Amino acid sequence: MRCIKLIIALCLVLSLLIFLISCSKYLDAKPDKKMVVPATLQDLQAMMDDVATMNLSWPIAGEVAADNYYLPYDSWASLAIVTDKENYIWKSDVSNDMDWSTAYRVVFKTNVVLETLDNIIPSSGQAAQWRAIKGAALFYRSFVFFMIAQQFAPPYDPASATTDAGIPLRLAADINEASTRATVAQTYGKIVEDLEAAAELLPASVPYKTRPGKAAAFALLSRVHLNMNDYTKAGGFADSCIEAGAQLLDYRSLSPAADEPFVRFNAEVIFHCAANYSYALAPATCKVDTALYSLYDNGDLRRQLFFRENADGSAGFRGNYDGSNSYQLFTGLATDEVFLTLAECHVRQGRVSTALKVLNSFLANRYSTAAFQPASGTDATQVLLRILQERRKELPFRAIRWSDLRRLNKNPQTAITITRQLNGQQYTLPPNDLRYTLQIPNSVLNTASISKNPR
Repeated sequence: MRCIKLIIALCLVLSLLIFLISCSKYLDAKPDKKMVVPATLQDLQAMMDDVATMNLSWPIAGEVAADNYYLPYDSWASLAIVTDKENYIWKSDVSNDMDWSTAYRVVFKTNVVLETLDNIIPSSGQAAQWRAIKGAALFYRSFVFFMIAQQFAPPYDPASATTDAGIPLRLAADINEASTRATVAQTYGKIVEDLEAAAELLPASVPYKTRPGKAAAFALLSRVHLNMNDYTKAGGFADSCIEAGAQLLDYRSLSPAADEPFVRFNAEVIFHCAANYSYALAPATCKVDTALYSLYDNGDLRRQLFFRENADGSAGFRGNYDGSNSYQLFTGLATDEVFLTLAECHVRQGRVSTALKVLNSFLANRYSTAAFQPASGTDATQVLLRILQERRKELPFRAIRWSDLRRLNKNPQTAITITRQLNGQQYTLPPNDLRYTLQIPNSVLNTASISKNPR
């Protein structure tokens, strides 16, 4: 068995090296020469439907660095990928080349699509398809810009956003165009601008959940504005998403006895995408944080649906909305997040009773009928803490926790210090530490005039 694991590890390392070499750096070469000659709407739709590139290679380093899990020393020491080991202990200058290169490959393809669309005048029968493709390209580019910013740019702070260094906003397919870092304000401004345009263009319904529709644009706008601390807009777009048809799963209808309780593209999924592989987060390796696991009481259906008990008594995660017990985690958009965002936005704006109504409509689908007790209270602070606790319980291993830590650490009341223990040594990540912004990869620093993140 140990030999098989070693062979798998070596194969993955080789595959990653081949991928990086073949893709090349986004600043140096086109990822795929075949992508530079699309001519028809069918060609462009095929590019947007390239699931391997557009839906299955999203940044994961933030999740590796987050506090949803822990690794025993032997498991950590045997990790095949160095960046997994370094992200786990928050090394100052980890070079997360894979997250950067695969994300900007998505950006490149969307820019090719957008530029080609400008040269296509659709017939009346093609207008809807033209709009949907443009909306999808804007959506993908905005989503991946946002995910890059969650790792490689500092958290949004209105007081410093106009001077903080954001990310390179690659808005053209020309690989010879120089890359510079926009400010954080410019980064988020472009994300919001393009997402609002996408929401106007995208169709109300889509045939596949790997394609974005209006509800996906609203869900992402809600997430972005939440991370900007704009609770009015975040709540408004969450409302729009729900009105657009977003559905909650009734967990009482799911079987804890199933190997994989959640199917891919389930009713709660609004837009499906998954992250790059990480050995640190493999179900057989990572162990769910004990403090997190202790939050689920026996009447909470998530305790059995999200987790399995390991032979050593620890908990392993299996609540992957990707529908597979694999290394690849669901990092898309789903209705549960939207409901919790809406509840948080209501309470932060002083609407405590409305927040509780939203929260309880969500919780009724997460507890057994006998165990469900509606949340109550009149104190806004206490209700907010309850909503944040439910968010913590609902969204582990979704590449959301890192963003939540970054924004919640701004408030001393919700700030936390994360610690890791390895072979008698303790590693600590205090609130608002500079390492909450990951370093720009060496491959980029060596080829472009882009500034490093401070340490």
